[in-house]
Amino acid sequence: MRKRTLQLCFKFVLCLAGALPAVSAAAQSTDIIAVFDIDSSDTSIDQATMARLNNYMYGRLASAGFKLTPQDQVRERVVELKRESHKECYDQSCQIELGKTLSAQKSLASRLIQIGNVCLLQSVIYDLRTETSDKGADGRGPCTAAGIMAGIDQVVAKFKGEVVPSGPSIGGRVETGQLFDRGADIVNVPTDESGFLVIHSNPSGATIFINGKEVGLAPLHLEYPAGHYVIVAEVGRLYHPARQEVNLTARQSARVTFDLQPAFGTAKITSSPSNAQVWLDGDLVGQTNLEIPQKPSGTYKVRLQSPVYLPSEGELVIKDGKTSTYHADLVANWGQLRISSNPPGATVFLDGAIVEDKTPCVLDRVKPGVHVVKYFLDGHGERSEKVNVRRGQRALVSTKLQPKYGLLVVTCSYPGESVCECNLWLDYKLVGQTPWLHDVLATSHRIEVRCPNGGTGSETVTVAHNGRSDVNVSIYVPPPKPPPPAPRMAAPEPTPSYDEPKSSSSSSSRSASTPSYRSRGERKVLFPLTLSIIGGLSLYEGAVKRTPVQMGLDLGFRINVIPWFVPGFGFWVTLESPHVGTFRPGIQWYFGDFPMYVRTAMMVTLSSSPAVGFLTGAGIDIPLWRNGIWALELMLGVWSKFVWPFDVRIGFGHRF
Repeated sequence: MRKRTLQLCFKFVLCLAGALPAVSAAAQSTDIIAVFDIDSSDTSIDQATMARLNNYMYGRLASAGFKLTPQDQVRERVVELKRESHKECYDQSCQIELGKTLSAQKSLASRLIQIGNVCLLQSVIYDLRTETSDKGADGRGPCTAAGIMAGIDQVVAKFKGEVVPSGPSIGGRVETGQLFDRGADIVNVPTDESGFLVIHSNPSGATIFINGKEVGLAPLHLEYPAGHYVIVAEVGRLYHPARQEVNLTARQSARVTFDLQPAFGTAKITSSPSNAQVWLDGDLVGQTNLEIPQKPSGTYKVRLQSPVYLPSEGELVIKDGKTSTYHADLVANWGQLRISSNPPGATVFLDGAIVEDKTPCVLDRVKPGVHVVKYFLDGHGERSEKVNVRRGQRALVSTKLQPKYGLLVVTCSYPGESVCECNLWLDYKLVGQTPWLHDVLATSHRIEVRCPNGGTGSETVTVAHNGRSDVNVSIYVPPPKPPPPAPRMAAPEPTPSYDEPKSSSSSSSRSASTPSYRSRGERKVLFPLTLSIIGGLSLYEGAVKRTPVQMGLDLGFRINVIPWFVPGFGFWVTLESPHVGTFRPGIQWYFGDFPMYVRTAMMVTLSSSPAVGFLTGAGIDIPLWRNGIWALELMLGVWSKFVWPFDVRIGFGHRF
């Protein structure tokens, strides 16, 4: 008897719990609501689409159990009011007064706000009797018809008191909590009969909801009373949720397997040139060329940034289970600047930073905008110029430097203080005879004097601006050279007697004491050693640039038996900063005994970041003296598919 009483109490509690949602639904529909059209003045949605969305919202509210005034009556009253006042009825005071005339107890006002690609729907229910807000709800989604419909579903669900699953919804992120009927309002008839729900998911580990309640992670074996159930499976942001309705019968098992569809794709982002920073929706995710697997589906804002290039912006749409690509050809954000001066040879500062070359010079990759160029040259006044560099163009800036002078007086005398008149060289130029006075540039000068009797002297002097510098050069006369010694007369060789035969021993001793010489041309191996200078042009990433000047030594091995095959190696170093060394082993292929050849070689840089290239060329060895040569060669190198130097080699050498 006691057990029977407990069973009856348990069934009564189940019936009461099942009736609560119905009571809540009945309570929410006691008042009549006047639904006004959504205010979409802040968006770019066209009127035809908004009319369909307003009808959709009205139908969703009606299907949710709310009591509504006829939609046509509300719209007719709004049109009449607009005709009378020439104003839209979107503010709360207008809608409250209009709702009272429609015999409604409450009104629903909604407004759609667009922020970027996201639309936010804000809805408020007003109590017309107290003229205060009763409750509010909002929803959000992409600014598309489907996205706004999802926002309307969220608003209606919140007005009903349902829990809307949270989850990101914009910026390419998947809505993991899609709005659909989860069976929260289902009330099954109490029964003692039960069955098993066998639930699996692919991938496994999905969160399972039964009639709106979370029950665990798949796979699950659950015993439930016989009845109707709605089962929902969710796996975070990377898979779409799935829903299945099941009628569970007594003493039976219902098997449900969810194959969750991916809500992600693969993104491939490339640029030319590569190594540009990649920003997705304002977040730095890496550098091009970049591949991102399992990126949530949606639309992303892409921004590529690279030094001295203009940023590139666009959109990347990632679709479920697909690979989406985005490529951008970055536009160079620099110009060229040619700097010259009169006279040339001035040191240049660009925006306070020293320029490596002196005037005239050309600077590549100068940032567009206004720049300040300063000139410095010994003996001249400093000068500054402004120049505007435009992207993709060459700007020219030139100036005339004003000289600064001082007076220089030069005399010369012997050690005994007797003066003399000597020829005077100033900075290695013959300018006259001493005594000499003249205005010269206010800087350092080299003075040399030479007297008719062979005496010489030199001094270095610094002349101040608007000042006077007196220099007396002391003459040095070298002592006379002693006469060369008289040459020794060689003793005459004895005349051999024809009566006496030559001794073989004397003949052999003479041949042993007399060295035997062999000409270099008769040697079996020659070692040609050449000192050369290289300069030319280089094709660098589509632009033609000057190749830094190099100097080097080449040593070959020429075997007379095979004169057409000359292996060798060379070591080269750039004469301009940074000074980079290059090791070049290779072979010169001659055309028989003709001095023309073809070169094939490798190039290996000797630096902290070594690189390997290949070289081919054609040249000629022009004889100058015995075993002396003058080398002239045209060379084409390949460092990469973007760097192709074309150089000319001029050198002098000797075959040892």
